Amino acid sequence: MEMKVEDRTGSNLAEQELTDLPVQQESKTAKGTAAKDLNLSGNAFTTYYTWRANGVFHAVNFVNGNVNANSRVFLNISEFSTDAQHRFIGAARMAVYNIAPYNGGFLAWVEISWGSPLNIRFDVFVDP
Repeated sequence: MEMKVEDRTGSNLAEQELTDLPVQQESKTAKGTAAKDLNLSGNAFTTYYTWRANGVFHAVNFVNGNVNANSRVFLNISEFSTDAQHRFIGAARMAVYNIAPYNGGFLAWVEISWGSPLNIRFDVFVDP
């Protein structure tokens, strides 16, 4: 009987050691009426980070002094080409699973299923 060999990505792989961390790019704040209409605090903001990676990472560290342990953090992942404003959906499967805010940032479980490093953009919405 011949056994099928599969490419595996997931929890059965050894965790990769991070060498480069995501880099924060810019911040914006939803203020006044716009924030109240969405049942948000007046300190809600958006930002984004860029990164180049592939594989499964159980605890990617996003440093941001405006985040605390009780913040609501929403994270989206996308691939970009030449610059972070030109995002697209390619053949790579990417996902963000768990997000855990802490005082000074948040951790996220990230999977980028591709054979080589890709340009990644993380869009973040935080309601501290």
